[in-house]
Amino acid sequence: QQTSAGWDRPKGEVGRMKSLTIFLIVACLASAYAFWGGKKADPIPQMSAAEEHFQSLGTKFREYHSNKLNIALHFLTTPLGILAAYSAANKALKNTSITLALTVIYCISLTDKLPPQLLVLTSVTMGAIVSMSQSTMALSWVVHAVMFCVGYFGQDLSHLVTGEATFQSSYQAQSNFLSLLSEHTYYLIPLVFDSAMPNHMDRVSGFETKGFMLDWMTRVYYLLPFMAVLVMNFVSKDGAMSFPWQFQRSRVLQCKLNTKQDVSDLEYIRAWAISRNPSKATSSHWWHTAPKPDTPEEQVIETPVREAFDRIAKCKTIKDMFDERFAKGWQYDVLNGMNEVYVSSPTTVKNTSDEVFYTKHIDGPYYYIPFASCFRMIIGLDANEEISTVFDMVPTETAAQKGDVLAFDFHRECHYIRKNPGIENKDFRVVLKVHYCIYPKWATPFGLLLGWLSTNYNKAFRALFLFTISPNTVFERFSAWNVVFWTKVVYNLEAKFGYNNIVYVALLALLARTVDYRIFLVGTSFVHYLRYINTYYHRSKCAYMVFKRDVLIYKTLAVAQLVYWYAYSVTEGFSTSKIQWDSVGLMMIATGYAMSVYTTALLGVDGTYFGIELGYVKAQKNYVQKFPYGVIPHPMILFQVLALLGFHKNEMFREQMPYLVPAHVCLYFIHMIQEHFDIHAARVAPKQKAA
Repeated sequence: QQTSAGWDRPKGEVGRMKSLTIFLIVACLASAYAFWGGKKADPIPQMSAAEEHFQSLGTKFREYHSNKLNIALHFLTTPLGILAAYSAANKALKNTSITLALTVIYCISLTDKLPPQLLVLTSVTMGAIVSMSQSTMALSWVVHAVMFCVGYFGQDLSHLVTGEATFQSSYQAQSNFLSLLSEHTYYLIPLVFDSAMPNHMDRVSGFETKGFMLDWMTRVYYLLPFMAVLVMNFVSKDGAMSFPWQFQRSRVLQCKLNTKQDVSDLEYIRAWAISRNPSKATSSHWWHTAPKPDTPEEQVIETPVREAFDRIAKCKTIKDMFDERFAKGWQYDVLNGMNEVYVSSPTTVKNTSDEVFYTKHIDGPYYYIPFASCFRMIIGLDANEEISTVFDMVPTETAAQKGDVLAFDFHRECHYIRKNPGIENKDFRVVLKVHYCIYPKWATPFGLLLGWLSTNYNKAFRALFLFTISPNTVFERFSAWNVVFWTKVVYNLEAKFGYNNIVYVALLALLARTVDYRIFLVGTSFVHYLRYINTYYHRSKCAYMVFKRDVLIYKTLAVAQLVYWYAYSVTEGFSTSKIQWDSVGLMMIATGYAMSVYTTALLGVDGTYFGIELGYVKAQKNYVQKFPYGVIPHPMILFQVLALLGFHKNEMFREQMPYLVPAHVCLYFIHMIQEHFDIHAARVAPKQKAA
């Protein structure tokens, strides 16, 4: 009962893919079991010669980089100089693969020379630089020259300003100067990071932890099949799930069927449905394909109607709609076992399972099946104006009329139907419910699995639905109530928290408990900034309520952890009643957050969270001019930064979390620059096209 839309499968392929799916599931379960019982790696007894050499080099480098301002300036000038060189190389070669390959080779070459924390920081930094260079290569040669000069000579200037000699001056008179300069250049990024390391993350302790890390690496090896499925699901293009910092487009799709054949088929199906005398007390349904061999014929559509239904399901207009949203070449399987003709009753029936359609809900439970999506499509067959389908997490709503197509993710999209007050249809509302399993062809096992699970779930739920549609006994009434109750629970978990976020935070919490709390701290403290930047940049067809929900969750987590560590610091680990207050710092925190709340009240929550830029608030961008707007530029961000600096002012907090507030402030300023210059895809794309 699963047919292909546009591509025919060779005989026996479905069976082979199901076997492969079972194998992958077993491999993931076995790998998870091996993870907890895997063999531990032996700890490294001592540093290697290469590691000892870097330690010696780092000690010398620190002698010339002890001033905090000098170090801070190096974090700007050094990456800028490398970015200029990479970008210029990309521009000259008209290719980005060479710099990418060199970066990979460079990072791999460092694996036996650096302590783990420096290796991670260096690799992430180089990855960010090579990624940015792919965008900056479009800049002019003059800009490249300026970038390089600022980056290269800015390092010398920072030494001059702070009164520290340069590391290069310590060896430039030696006969092997070029060799030492090459070594200095090779290790420059890790040396800069090393010079900023506090005592609790120094070089020696980093090497000593390598044995512990190798223990986890050995055990994670057994977990690779599961991790590969998880990560690929999050990062795959047009995937159903994503990391919380990624821009999330609305997955509600719409188009219009208006060809002569399509309109004729829609009219034919509707006429057939009305001829069946649908109930005026409850909804009526007819299956496309009999769910069981003994299903009565009157519950299944007739052959001519089925043929018209199939033409609609596989028409070019619908395929073009999916092609526009997903990458071309994806598989669109029609799930005939779920398809039906559906007629809405004129009245809403309380205390029956029909009520579930008027309740905010998600249709299916298989949110976490990776790579694939099951889409439910509502196709209007008449002049309906009374009943709208509402997607409150986008938000959008549509009263599907003749030829209107409304498609959404069966297992992930919050929605409900609503009767529009003051409007009544003159006749029944008849729609087609068409279902597709959509996935990239390389993920066929997962697509077939989701299609099979979705079809069987729909059959089971339909049996329960029909059992409770007209409840008479106490048990039937309880079953109807149970359907509605769990529908509300599942909906509220997604609407208030998001299943995406639940898994992400839970995984970080697991890693924090078993490895290091800082994984959770870093993984949750900066998500909202990255989501701001991504959403402001891409903005088109944004799932707006999902965006607001997510940034509020992660901002709450970030502020809660700041408050916790501040309290922990001033009470010396909650071990003393003698609190070491910093009155100026507390005043900065109180003022910063109080003014942030005030500015939010002026803009409104939607105005604060890009409602104007994303098209959900009908107002001009500078519609508020009341103080502090019109006087202080970007007041909300600046007051937030003031509060953050209030935390950082406390010396004991700085000792506990030396880099936490600086990271917050840097990301805030990056986003402020983006807002100030209004940098987004719609403005950048035309310029790149012209270039």
